[in-house]
Amino acid sequence: AGLIDAAKMVLFDVVVHLPCIYFPTYYTIKEFVGGQSYNPVDWLKDGVTKYSKNMKEDLTAMIKLWGPSDCIQFVLPLHIRMPFRHLVSFFWTAYVSFTRGKIEEEK
Repeated sequence: AGLIDAAKMVLFDVVVHLPCIYFPTYYTIKEFVGGQSYNPVDWLKDGVTKYSKNMKEDLTAMIKLWGPSDCIQFVLPLHIRMPFRHLVSFFWTAYVSFTRGKIEEEK
């Protein structure tokens, strides 16, 4: 991909995909697994509430990791992109698990 195409892919990933799709889905699924309700509307509501509470810290960490790694990834040859993305994703998933994975006790 050319540099302009790579810049478009980085912007999409950092501005649309991760903040608008990844994190809301992560927090919603976390509520499904560890929440106290059996209602999907509650999972979504509670997940989005927790995401909005952690948004600044989550997005800062996301931009620090995925911004530079996307810049590298999208200029790599196609056959190297997926292994590189999986390697970075492994460390990202570990970070998110350690920082946000704890199931909170009901108060």
